[in-house]
This record gives sequence, structure tokens and C-alpha cells, in this order.
Amino acid sequence: MEMRYNDKVCIIAPICANLDKFNTSLVLKKISEESRRIAIDLTYVEGCSIDFIEEIKNFTQSEISIFNIPSDIFALFNFMNVDKFAKIFVSEQDFEADLRQLINRQFKLV
Repeated sequence: MEMRYNDKVCIIAPICANLDKFNTSLVLKKISEESRRIAIDLTYVEGCSIDFIEEIKNFTQSEISIFNIPSDIFALFNFMNVDKFAKIFVSEQDFEADLRQLINRQFKLV
């Protein structure tokens, strides 16, 4: 697991291909030890299990941001409404500046 820090933020980048229950617990352990703004960089991740989404959803200790999401995982996040409990950004620069947060809009025809 790769970790990057500065005065304001902590970025955790899992280097595993799949975020299963074990890898999710490692990520959340690191997150719970931090007091800065926290983000998860999914650059190296190719897939995630429902355990990752459920654990992020139930994690209330601090607000979590996620960026560099592969398209397959992004589609799953949209379907599961992950933007309701985690901030989603396109890039690390957007996260650090707290700009251009992605929000899943659901429109209906009337």
C-alpha cells in the first residue's frame, strides 16, 4: 500500500488488483489512524468487491474521498450511489483543491 502525505491531506493508494475484504480492512485501518483529510487513490485497482463498498458506506469516523477510479469500478460506484457517502473526484489535484466533485445525478422523464 502506497501512502502520500502533506500538511493537509493523506492519500492511500492500494497496490492490489482487487479490493476484497482483506485489502479493505487494511485500507480502513490506515484511514482510522489519520486525522487529516483522507482520499483513496484507485489507480492500481482493477476491481472491488461489495465488501469495499459496504465498509466505506459504514465508515463514519471521517469523510473519505476517492479519485482515479477505473471505468468499470466507476460504473459500479454510480449504480451503488457511492457519491452519497464518499466524495468522488477525477484526479488528485481536484481532491487537494476540493474542486469538481463528481455527483451521480438521476433524472427521470415526466
